[in-house]
Amino acid sequence: MKLLPLLPEQASTLAIRFEYLFWYVSIVCGVAGLLVYAFMLYCCVKYRRGATSGSTPRILGSHRLELAWTIIPTIVFFSFFGWGVAVFDHATHPPADAEEIFVTGKQWMWKAQYKNGPTVIIGGNPRNMTESERESIGRLYLPVNRPVKITLMSEDVIHDFGVPAFRSKVDVLPKRYTTAWYHPTRIGEYHIYCDQYCGTWHSLMVGKIEVLGENDFQEKLKSLDVANSIAQRGRKEFLRLNCIVCHTAKADAQAPSLEEIFGTSKDVLALQPDGKYTKQRITVDEGYILESILDPRAKLAEPWRPVMPGHFAENTTPEERTALVQFIKSLKRGQTPDRNERTPSPVGAPNTTPPKQPTSPEKKP
Repeated sequence: MKLLPLLPEQASTLAIRFEYLFWYVSIVCGVAGLLVYAFMLYCCVKYRRGATSGSTPRILGSHRLELAWTIIPTIVFFSFFGWGVAVFDHATHPPADAEEIFVTGKQWMWKAQYKNGPTVIIGGNPRNMTESERESIGRLYLPVNRPVKITLMSEDVIHDFGVPAFRSKVDVLPKRYTTAWYHPTRIGEYHIYCDQYCGTWHSLMVGKIEVLGENDFQEKLKSLDVANSIAQRGRKEFLRLNCIVCHTAKADAQAPSLEEIFGTSKDVLALQPDGKYTKQRITVDEGYILESILDPRAKLAEPWRPVMPGHFAENTTPEERTALVQFIKSLKRGQTPDRNERTPSPVGAPNTTPPKQPTSPEKKP
């Protein structure tokens, strides 16, 4: 009979770092607590009623004792803090060369989007899925001994992407990107849970991660549909939403060019709670691009006017916005699609032309 393990196995570099810190804090706090309880028990027996005769002597304060019980705990608590900061810094700063995978949470499933492949359902409740979603149920594949960055967003409520074997859990929020990264160290299968209660079927929002050797991982990537990459889907959204009407690379553009904009610094006018704008220096990252899609007037790029419509939050899904962000992120010089006047709008493009009003019949003389 196989017994349940006391702790989940360690399968990432973060798990090892976290485990050392966890046991250090637990042992120090446990030993300190036992010493306090032992001293309390000793005093209860030593100074119980009737065990001593005469009056209790007056004991004045001791500077050495005061310094000791102030300095020693301070040093111990700062060791907790310093070690915790080091582990947190490791957990929140992925290497620059980390493979990136996008995960979307929704009630009640997880969807993974590989940069060079289609969407894969990596866990959830089959009873709450469409037929096509049930057919695409799989798992999240990761390479062993190589860092992978996970970018997450929610379609509805707050979820939490938890992987016990990696000692990692990260809140997944609507309309905001959060990130985690893993460096798997062992080949095998590991559980994914939603660690934040999110509704009726929260307990069924589970999945699997499979860590593969490098060759097996590359074979899995080759089996995915390269033509349906996130950036390619983002290009279709860029055309469908008529973004190319304003965001062109031409001299007569009505909005800034998006080519090679990712990672650059620029001056913007940021909207404050009092309704006024103040100048800020920002770095163009995924969060800024997403914010500009959802709320174009939150940060205005100088010297452009606030002419971008604000209906994209209603006209797009989180997955479509993620694809659009990745397309903008990947745009190189000369890769902006041509304008709608030269390229027909795809099916599904929003119609911004006002409906034709009926004319009144002409009166006969």
